[in-house]
Amino acid sequence: MKSYVFLFVTLLCGSIIFVGTSDNKDKPATSVRPITDIIECQSNAFYSPPPISNEEFQRRFGLEPMKTRKNVNALTQAEINAIKVGLLKMKALPYTNPTSFGYQTAIHGTNLPDNLQSWNTCHRAGEGVFFLAWHRMYLYFFERILRHKSGRADLTLPYWDYLTDPVLPAAYRENSPGNPLYMTRNAAINGGGALPASIITAFNNSMAIVPYYTFQSNLNSGPHGSVHTSVNGAMAIVNTAAVDPVFWLHHSEIDRLWEVWRAMCNGRANPVDATWLNKSYVFFDEFGNQVSLTGSQVVEISAQLNYRYDDLPSFPGCPPARPAVVRRDILITRESAVQLNGKRQKADFARESSTQIDSFIRRNNREAFNFSDASTSERLIMTFEGLAVRQMPEGVVEVYINQPDGQTPDFRSIHFVGLLDLFSAEHHTNHHFTDNPADEVELDATKVAEALGLNLNSLRNASVSFYVRGATLNRIEVGTDAEFSIRRIKFSLERSGN
Repeated sequence: MKSYVFLFVTLLCGSIIFVGTSDNKDKPATSVRPITDIIECQSNAFYSPPPISNEEFQRRFGLEPMKTRKNVNALTQAEINAIKVGLLKMKALPYTNPTSFGYQTAIHGTNLPDNLQSWNTCHRAGEGVFFLAWHRMYLYFFERILRHKSGRADLTLPYWDYLTDPVLPAAYRENSPGNPLYMTRNAAINGGGALPASIITAFNNSMAIVPYYTFQSNLNSGPHGSVHTSVNGAMAIVNTAAVDPVFWLHHSEIDRLWEVWRAMCNGRANPVDATWLNKSYVFFDEFGNQVSLTGSQVVEISAQLNYRYDDLPSFPGCPPARPAVVRRDILITRESAVQLNGKRQKADFARESSTQIDSFIRRNNREAFNFSDASTSERLIMTFEGLAVRQMPEGVVEVYINQPDGQTPDFRSIHFVGLLDLFSAEHHTNHHFTDNPADEVELDATKVAEALGLNLNSLRNASVSFYVRGATLNRIEVGTDAEFSIRRIKFSLERSGN
């Protein structure tokens, strides 16, 4: 039967080399992956049920008591043991069973050739705008399966609040026989070291962004992916990330931060466009039944999905945001490729054409940015095209504007923009997405431009610096390197209005 599956997928995807995965913890962690062709297409031959109605969803899933997701450091030993039991029972099932650990982790990504229903649906090209909604659906149904297998009716997925405590919880670092929470990872992280501190700064910068899609992009393209690469091991690669139990801690926190961001109000609101609201994905409930959900069905976690976070009050009910028309003007592009092999690199714009800046100034009769004009919501966006990753760091890649020569980059300085997402970029590199504009990596540079007092003309002589930073163990940074290239870098001005 598998030979037929192989033939069918080969016809769909072209010539494919299958690379197997293993969670054997005796194997060393790897942050370098050879460039190979791996299954990416999700077959359309499977039957996908229509999205479940709100009434039916409420009848099947909404009549249970409210569940509370807790900080992992607040769990009792009994609660941790229940998670372990659930994971072990899921792992005991054949990977073709939709409620098995193998099947569920393959929904995020896999190197297995079968390409079954819903597999490899996380990082589809061009669907980054559904990043938060897709993962909320994914966690919701994985949590239901884990709860059912554990036998504990109140079990929920805990979150890792790394903004408060950047050290991985001890239960996930305990290398004892039969512990399903342990995996080979970055030795510093498994040894009780802390995530690079710039991750916290990058998260806080993302939370300060008001427009939803810009917030989501900055969150995804920087700190989210940087947690993956810092933990490293299976977490550093899209097709194996969900195999590491830390993945579920991480994405519970990402889901929680979405709620924290939304409760900050002041213009923050979930999308209201039909494309986002009506986009559907197929998952499986605890009995293996297919369930299709849309974006509109996962915007209210308590009212729709029956869970809450232990440290968050009830949602305050912010005023709804009106649909915004977004316009983006490219200001200047560095056409020369940038190569980093090691610890740091710098890219200058002084020799690049600035005709687009000239044109913008003539059309708008100004040289200044209007970041403070609420009617336009103007933001400076950096776009990194054609990221090709050869070696992942066991840490993060920091991005700076106009970093002074001779100084060690400091993420607490006004020059720090954010973190470069090599987690997604590696996946795109190895799945031939580098020419797809929907999969460019973007960072919001508005805060830095304001702090440095930049204007449009300043970009003609701007520089962009990259610095690789490792985790911290015993208060000492652990050295790490990276190797990647960027085909081009753009500065653009994004303006949105109603």
